[in-house]
Amino acid sequence: MKIKSLALAAVIATTMSAPTMAADWFIGGGVGAQQNTYKGSYTPTIQNPIAGSPTETARETENNEFYEFRVGTYLNDSSRVYGTYSYNSDDASRQQSLMVSYDYLVGLGASNKLNWFIGATAGVNHISPDFDEVSSKDRFVWGGQTGLMFKINDKLSTELGYRYLKQDYEVSGSDADGSGSIKLQDSQQLYLAVDYRF
Repeated sequence: MKIKSLALAAVIATTMSAPTMAADWFIGGGVGAQQNTYKGSYTPTIQNPIAGSPTETARETENNEFYEFRVGTYLNDSSRVYGTYSYNSDDASRQQSLMVSYDYLVGLGASNKLNWFIGATAGVNHISPDFDEVSSKDRFVWGGQTGLMFKINDKLSTELGYRYLKQDYEVSGSDADGSGSIKLQDSQQLYLAVDYRF
């Protein structure tokens, strides 16, 4: 919990100071592939001591597309802060995320047209499971991203990025036959985005 609090505090502090330092605003969107990793366990009510451990565990990944919309500002030539709304749907759930991110940019070459970026992200993820028995929930999400950004001209830029998000979602339940739980452990995104700077 301490890491989550520190990550969220750092991102919020950077965002709150953005209006006083802001140089250029941008708006953009992106599309990409998202991999969600789920872990589950099930323990039957009637246990057979001869069979050993009665708990069954499983791990599964779901791969689907995701979409994002973002708006932010460049604080200077080497840093930016932005808010992102993203949507993803797989066979188990639908996710809508609202996140705040900070990136540090490193120019590659004298022209500064190509930049490497690395940064941190924190926010909230609204998860709607595709099961009537489980209700929708809002959960904290945090992680980081890295990639390459190319400046097409003074107004347009594009980037190819990778983002890792640690999820905080777990549900459990039981019936007459046994009890079980399922956890969305993490999400990984590979995306292509285009931004308009004004």
